[in-house]
Amino acid sequence: MILSVVALVIGVLAYGLAGARLSDGAQSAGGPLRSPAWWVGTACQGAGFVFTLAARQHLPLLIVQACVVGGLAVTAVIQHLAGTRRIGGRDGVAILAVSGGIMALALTTVPGAAVPIAPVHLVVIAATVAACGLALLVRLPPGISGLFAGTGFAISAITARLLVADPRLSMWRPWEWPLLSWLAAFLLVAGLVLGQVHLTVGLKRAHAVAVLGTNYLMSTLVPAAIGWTLLAEEPREGTIWLVAVGLVLALAGAMTLLRSDDAAPGEPEHATGA
Repeated sequence: MILSVVALVIGVLAYGLAGARLSDGAQSAGGPLRSPAWWVGTACQGAGFVFTLAARQHLPLLIVQACVVGGLAVTAVIQHLAGTRRIGGRDGVAILAVSGGIMALALTTVPGAAVPIAPVHLVVIAATVAACGLALLVRLPPGISGLFAGTGFAISAITARLLVADPRLSMWRPWEWPLLSWLAAFLLVAGLVLGQVHLTVGLKRAHAVAVLGTNYLMSTLVPAAIGWTLLAEEPREGTIWLVAVGLVLALAGAMTLLRSDDAAPGEPEHATGA
């Protein structure tokens, strides 16, 4: 358990650094693929995924996902110190609202027992991955790109949980996996790739905290919805009101952060009333 908590903390820090570096790389003049910052951010994001994957072995899925949103605050602090985007009082309150709302959603959920991968899981996951893929064909506002990014990452997190929690699978002997597990692994990678593309597209046209706010929001809401419907997770008795409060807080905070879409990306936004 202690190692899982340590892995989770390292994962959150890695995600926070990734957000700042990906934002710089996405807005570079030569394009993200030619930017060292984007590749460093992608590497940090991969490290964050690996460390949080390790944390999921002993910690509930939604607790891990809720803590990962702390990366948003880490990104905001890094950009504030670097002068990329000054964080004002309203931004600080919005970040706290998103973090607090998502934490409330996580704490109201009773984790279900580990379940083996079933065809219905793959159908839902595949349909969601397909929707993320089709969304790339449309020019979306940055905040909506963040929503699809969070959806792709959430699908990967759910699939990772299904794979890691299956006692029949050996992570070191994948050639022994059944077909359903191989399909799940393919969808896991597809979700990560699509999430990364949507995140890069969003960060190219808006400040990091705006896009990451909606990204983290969906990376919690999607696991909650699938957990409640397919993974035997449900709200704790008497906490429906807290679910509503958490949802309102998270949505209100995310919408406040989206105001930065009106500012030119890459230009420092000076605090007003900080």
